[in-house]
Amino acid sequence: MSEELAIKLNDCTTKGYVIAPAGYGKTHLIALAVRASGGRQLILTHTFAGVNSIKTKMTALGVPASKYQVDTIASWSLRLCLAYPKTSRWETENPTSKQWNKLYGCCSGLLEKKFIRHVVAATYAGVYVDEYQDCSDSQHSLVCALAEFLPCRILGDPMQAIFDFDEGKPVDWDASVYPTFGCLGQLETPWRWERAGEPELGAWLKGARKKIEQGQKIDLLGELPPSVVRVYTKPEYLASQQYSSLCELLGHNESVIALHGGDPRSKNKTHRLAQTMAGRFSSIEEVEGKDLHSFLKKFGAAKTVQAGFLLALDFAKKCFTGVSNALTAGTKRGEVAKQSKGTKYPLVLHAANDYLNNPTSSHLKSFFLALKANPETSAYRRDLLYRLLNVLKMHIDGEGVTLSEAANMYQREMRHTGRPISHRKLIGTTLLVKGLEYDHAVVLDADALDAKDLYVAMTRGSKSLTIIGTSRYLPAE
Repeated sequence: MSEELAIKLNDCTTKGYVIAPAGYGKTHLIALAVRASGGRQLILTHTFAGVNSIKTKMTALGVPASKYQVDTIASWSLRLCLAYPKTSRWETENPTSKQWNKLYGCCSGLLEKKFIRHVVAATYAGVYVDEYQDCSDSQHSLVCALAEFLPCRILGDPMQAIFDFDEGKPVDWDASVYPTFGCLGQLETPWRWERAGEPELGAWLKGARKKIEQGQKIDLLGELPPSVVRVYTKPEYLASQQYSSLCELLGHNESVIALHGGDPRSKNKTHRLAQTMAGRFSSIEEVEGKDLHSFLKKFGAAKTVQAGFLLALDFAKKCFTGVSNALTAGTKRGEVAKQSKGTKYPLVLHAANDYLNNPTSSHLKSFFLALKANPETSAYRRDLLYRLLNVLKMHIDGEGVTLSEAANMYQREMRHTGRPISHRKLIGTTLLVKGLEYDHAVVLDADALDAKDLYVAMTRGSKSLTIIGTSRYLPAE
């Protein structure tokens, strides 16, 4: 079916879509279609992780690099607009989050110009857009502008449309896709679970998807495959049950993702649970890194060394458990303190004193590394900690005049390289891990998730799924 559908995509000369459920081999399909093409294809997606995933699959299937260019919609649009600044009326090299929609509008307008269409059509024979459910309305308008003069095939899963945009809203498939794009097919085989040796889990998730699509409930007292574990609890015991369930998954080195929903309150829930787990599970930060940038802004504005150090201590408590127990009374006050016979952790004391005596990024980094190495402190927001350490390293190496400038440079770099965290046991929200794959998935407080968040959460684990909640039927609402 994949080979046939790949040929169908390659033969499409107008506008077409493919419905591609989570874990069904969408990237593989794109690679097969591009391999069959006679010209160079432009492949657009949303994240640099997605770009890397597509390139890896292309290499694995032996697709010549001359047959494709993979990029994010954002990067491709920005580069095109900057190449023709007078015509596009765009000159900003580093747009803020609120400027991107305007950029997409400028790019759509640029693509209406005949000479631009000639340039783009001379460069590419066709377009593929991956993860289409993540497109905003303004990105959809841009894709439609491309589709006016190039074959355009879009692939996505409306069931995973959970992104929350700063401006605008996600593309409405019923209103904007189905009426104007022709259906090329739907992927049918849950390859993620077939490859992992868990075909029963894949089949159960396929059935669960169908029920959710039809507005029906999943009965957790129905027949479940061995790899699906339902953990029932009363509301008052939910926190302790989640803690004990995660502890049971610590005895191996396989990856585990524990998930809350994508609502704004869930981010803090992930950090609190990771703190309760004393760092044995680590929480994931949002891409923008708001807590880090907020700290660096305040830190840069501190009037005294002591004030800056106290801000750094507050930030350290967001990264580690047990910080207060590792410090002397003087260090807690932001003062240079003397070592005594009762000083429990002299290495932390000396690192703090070094910074207070000579407040450099190098000494601040050494202080955080001393906390990391301390037996009584555990990093529970490793993602946040490693971002700070990377920013400090860049500042030490002379990249960026101020820490905030170094942070902005690091932020841009991280969009290409991905998050610095490599921990195998993670807690996150559905928004942060959509599109990613782990060995085992745990749905936390399952009753709080709506239909789409639930589906995204349930499909992250290739080997097992644990659902913790108080209801027999999901989605609960």
